[in-house]
Amino acid sequence: MKIARASGANWIQCAEIGDTSTANLRKWREHPDANSYIQEAIESNLCESHSKFADAAPALAERLIQLGLSPEVRPYAAIQAISRCYKILQQGIIDKNNREEINKIRTALEQLERTGKTEVIDVQPS
Repeated sequence: MKIARASGANWIQCAEIGDTSTANLRKWREHPDANSYIQEAIESNLCESHSKFADAAPALAERLIQLGLSPEVRPYAAIQAISRCYKILQQGIIDKNNREEINKIRTALEQLERTGKTEVIDVQPS
């Protein structure tokens, strides 16, 4: 069910998959652990997607080179698609790094709220 929601299914579809009602799902959604559970599934889906892009990156690079060097090919659409794949891959890396830094900040803020003391947060410039 969490995978269905993270994959973009609506609440009715999730209820059918989970063999429950949308009312139960709405109740479940109020549980303190629900959001982290859904975020975990989203993160898993994103990792899988980025892995596919990363696995295909060498072949995409080779294709881009072939298209760019071929005098017979008008590769506008193909170049756009390949370039978009690289942008998605790059954005995934940036997003992952940002999430890690945000988690460090969140942890430090929680520690500060609990104890009044915190470790220094070292945020690396990109």
